[in-house]
Amino acid sequence: MTEPRLIDALRSLDRPRGARTVALALGEWCLALDGLDDALAGTLESRWAGFTVPAGRTAPMRVLRVVRGGESLWLPHWKPFERYRIEGGVEGGVPFARSYHFALAPDARGGSWRLSLADEADEPIERVVENVVRYMVARVAAEAGGFALHGASVLREGRAYVFAGPSLSGKSTAVALSAPAASLGDDFAVLLPHGAEWRVPALPFDSSEQAPPKPETALFPVAGIWRLFQAAESRIETVPPTIAAASLMGCAAFPWAMPDLSESVLEHVLRYVGGAVFAHLHFRKTPDFWDLLP
Repeated sequence: MTEPRLIDALRSLDRPRGARTVALALGEWCLALDGLDDALAGTLESRWAGFTVPAGRTAPMRVLRVVRGGESLWLPHWKPFERYRIEGGVEGGVPFARSYHFALAPDARGGSWRLSLADEADEPIERVVENVVRYMVARVAAEAGGFALHGASVLREGRAYVFAGPSLSGKSTAVALSAPAASLGDDFAVLLPHGAEWRVPALPFDSSEQAPPKPETALFPVAGIWRLFQAAESRIETVPPTIAAASLMGCAAFPWAMPDLSESVLEHVLRYVGGAVFAHLHFRKTPDFWDLLP
């Protein structure tokens, strides 16, 4: 039986973009992008700053082999005011994801993924690559029993406080108002089970598009997750588990784009709200919301 068209076409691409490798350390994981040209590799190393490590120092959890070609596999061209899309599916038991300037799927032999990447795009190509990496981080988190969120995290007194919400909900504002607490990333968060508790790594995905040069490298215990709602006065709203799970799933990263793992993501979210802190945080743009948090 022949493989489905998209997977077969993607796996047939073998012309690398270049000869450089950039390895990205994310908590206990390492993800490597292999086959980059010098310009893109340099831009990514600058963008991700202290999260990059010399290739080969840490065994990568995932390798993305960057290849040229495959435009017919991407989504149709993005139009102004259209919501940015990343779509995913499963063909012949093989997962894939794609957007306007990329497509990716596992290689036939496993252990690595093939990434068809545009030579040029109508958005910065490093932003395209970061979207790919965020997707892969969400997959690895789900496979490890956790989940990824559109969220921000700050480190305060040794614990990670996670603020979740869609764009414009106030994640970056909450991080800025939390100084001098250290940011663990203000635009993307990952929660991982660790024994009876949950932990969070620092991530290089920041709304400023520039990661810190000396990031935190440990996994930090989670104090809780608060979904943000901007309001005239700060208050905590406790919600029942069913509402909590629905609210948290509304902030989950890419469950629609990894249908092979979406049920697992829901199971992990249900496990989290069943035994850890989650609430809605209605806050105004002042740091007094911290008086309400444990």
